[in-house]
Amino acid sequence: MSQKIFHSGTIESIEGDSMRVRIVQTSACAACKVSAHCHAAEQKEKVVDVCRVKDVSVYHPGETVMLVASSQTGMRAVTVAFLIPFLLMVATVFVCSRFTDSEPLMALAGIVFLIPYYIVLFLLRNRLQEQFAFSVEKINNN
Repeated sequence: MSQKIFHSGTIESIEGDSMRVRIVQTSACAACKVSAHCHAAEQKEKVVDVCRVKDVSVYHPGETVMLVASSQTGMRAVTVAFLIPFLLMVATVFVCSRFTDSEPLMALAGIVFLIPYYIVLFLLRNRLQEQFAFSVEKINNN
């Protein structure tokens, strides 16, 4: 499966072999014809750091580029950000239910148990940044 995830963005700054690219993330509703009249349409600006760009000299701030990532990278990101924390929380609540009948205590334990998980993610952020990297491609305006 060689599907790719594409995001069009604008280069905000370039430093060394890295660049910051501003993308506009939209929900599926934002593409709808009536999205201007609907409150469900959502649109957010995000800044993405792209590291280890091969030839940064061909790019300049303000230029529109295409950010590319594999769909496998996207699935790994969803797993780390949503699936693993969800499973940890459910498992913690289930284990706590064996020791107490207090639902507020079970819920609190499930949430508190996520703190070490997010601390580990923070400590491994440099390694994760390498695994969840975007590459950048020029957009041909011919």
